[in-house]
Amino acid sequence: MSANTPAAPGRGAWRGWFVTPPRAVFPVGWFLFCLRTWLSVVLALSTAFWLQLPSPGAAAVTVMILAQPLRGQVLSKALYRLAGTLVGAFVAICLTACFNQERGIFLGGVALWLTLCTIVGTLERDFRAYGAMLSGYTVAIVGISCIDNPGAVYDTTVARVSDILVGIAATAAVNDIFGSPTAFEKLAANLRRTADMVRRITRDAMAGHAIPNDEACAGLAGEIIALTSQISFAQTELPDARLRLAGARSAMVALLEMLTCSRAIAIALQNGGISDRILQHIRSAFGDGAPVASPAQAVRELEALARDAHADDETTTPTLEEAWLIERSMALLSDARWARDGIDAFENGRRARTQAPELKINQHQDVVAALLNGLRTLVGFSVAAALCIISDIPATYSALAQVAIILTLAATTYNVRGFGMGALLGTPLAIIVAAVLNFEVLPKGADMPFLALAIIPVIFGSCLLLLNPRTAPIGFNGGVFFFVILGVANQQNYQPLDFIDRNVMYLFAAIIIFISLVLLLPPSASRRRFRVGIAVARDLTRRFAGQGEQAGSALISRHYDRLNRILEWNRYLPATLARHRVFSRMASLDTLNLELARARRHLDRAATIPAIHETALSALQATLIHDVDQALRQMKQQARILLDRTITLPHGQMATALAAVSAMVGAIHLLEHNRSAIQLYGLLPPALPSGKKA
Repeated sequence: MSANTPAAPGRGAWRGWFVTPPRAVFPVGWFLFCLRTWLSVVLALSTAFWLQLPSPGAAAVTVMILAQPLRGQVLSKALYRLAGTLVGAFVAICLTACFNQERGIFLGGVALWLTLCTIVGTLERDFRAYGAMLSGYTVAIVGISCIDNPGAVYDTTVARVSDILVGIAATAAVNDIFGSPTAFEKLAANLRRTADMVRRITRDAMAGHAIPNDEACAGLAGEIIALTSQISFAQTELPDARLRLAGARSAMVALLEMLTCSRAIAIALQNGGISDRILQHIRSAFGDGAPVASPAQAVRELEALARDAHADDETTTPTLEEAWLIERSMALLSDARWARDGIDAFENGRRARTQAPELKINQHQDVVAALLNGLRTLVGFSVAAALCIISDIPATYSALAQVAIILTLAATTYNVRGFGMGALLGTPLAIIVAAVLNFEVLPKGADMPFLALAIIPVIFGSCLLLLNPRTAPIGFNGGVFFFVILGVANQQNYQPLDFIDRNVMYLFAAIIIFISLVLLLPPSASRRRFRVGIAVARDLTRRFAGQGEQAGSALISRHYDRLNRILEWNRYLPATLARHRVFSRMASLDTLNLELARARRHLDRAATIPAIHETALSALQATLIHDVDQALRQMKQQARILLDRTITLPHGQMATALAAVSAMVGAIHLLEHNRSAIQLYGLLPPALPSGKKA
């Protein structure tokens, strides 16, 4: 409360608070989201009851799982849910057919399939990950429910697919009728917002002002890369998705390049050594940061700036720092044009006038984390299965299916412990609410309208919990499985003993889930950050040896995604100076890998120019690094020679050579900055035999 807030608000004040709740408590659009979800649940249940489906509650569960604020998210998740269900059902039928008489072998096959799906789901992103997880736990739901009656597996599969189709159809119909917000609109707004932020950084860099630090720039780059999720959501909404989304990807790649250029320009101006005439000319060409007429014009201005540096004296050429600044500034203008044209193409549905040469956006993959998630699922499910077999109580197998669902879905989140706590808190909460509803409310009415009104608090409460990242695991575990816990059926069962027997198993499942996710192989932020560092070191060592991925949009996007992953793990660690130093060092080393890759790409192109063929090859050989001091001497010497021979090259060829010189200068600065770290961490590859070239 602010200082001006009265301590005892009157009735009017409380009414106003209820109608328009504070944004800090409820996000914008919360009421319509909750209302659409409730209407979808009511429609799904009504349809399932009318069709006399065996498990009408499963249709409501589908709606709660598909509950998303944006229409594109709903459609995308619905498609992957249907695909994952069909794949999982097919595997369940195969396992049941092969091992219906061997309970232990059957459960072992289910455990291995769950493990495989967990690994794949961890490596994937967005709803592709969800589809992989769903194909895993569908085997548990379908197969385990028929473990004592294998002949019913086909009917169970048909019933489950029918429930899911009803839930999908109900959700799609309500979202279409009530016009839920579109992913296209959100993507357009976020593209504009991030583009404005990047342009502001580029203008500050060019003016010599301070720009955000490496952590802030990495965070902004992470927001840009995260737009790939919204692209996948928007794809389901747009009839001309190919053209529009190509423009969006081009803009995203260009914005990442602009961030890289801005950081290089800021460093170049900070280091000094730039003549006033060159600096004035560059700032005049840059203007207010608006894109130039075409990338070709940017190339011509780049060459004109370099030639202007020795217009009065033909024996004078730009310094290496000036060449670096000139090339990065003109690349910045080209990138700005690609970003603007990409956003325009996305919003207006036409082919972009100019487009980034590469549109591939890659993300960092943590294979070790995927294997650990798979192992956690395997051990947790195996322990639960062993307890079920030892107890020899048929009802325990319903808990086993619940364990499979939560263990696999938990792998899609970074906060696995939070998901385990969500199961431990959300499941008892759902049981308490279901008990009140089943024994105190539902017996007073027997029709669908009465049920629809009775579940309003449950749906709204669950949706509000889902909208808050901190309470989302509780909302998921409680809200999504509420209808299973309630035991919604065509003939509702009001027997207390049946309710207790059923939900004791769900409490048992919650405890197993908590142990598996919180106590068994708990994920460590420091170890995950360390694995990112190992990946950076491995790639840099290969780059020093002349190997590694070619420079391009895939490499630069993976670079920023790695930095964003480090930022993600840092949030779970104490806010110390060491945490920031670790991030800065990893960012610098990975940027060195990026600059060396860019240098080799442009040097390979420069080697195709006859006038500088031998010079470019010598410079390329200098980028093989087995001794830092020797490499610095050779790279400086070769960059100077290449720059001296670049000025007289014709249009186009000069731009290629200057780009190679610029990348070499950037790599030289980063080598000097990381000299001690490279020696300390042992990142240098073994020296080549004398006289041998890579």
